[in-house]
Amino acid sequence: MTGKQSPILKWFKIFHGIGLIMIAVGVGFYALTPMALSLNGILVISCLIGIGGVLVSPFPVALFFQWANASAADKPRS
Repeated sequence: MTGKQSPILKWFKIFHGIGLIMIAVGVGFYALTPMALSLNGILVISCLIGIGGVLVSPFPVALFFQWANASAADKPRS
């Protein structure tokens, strides 16, 4: 399975990495700083974790569709 990677999958992979970093930073701010005690801190932390979660979510779905298309192409039709 060493075919050419789709450009959209490449972008999803980049967004996935950015989302993971945003989630890690948000959780780090929440756990390691007193930032979560103020209203502005709560807003920043929730935005980092929420937007990070949105950026992470399409990549596994795109991988599943790529896997499904590859397995359908490998299976002979009768």
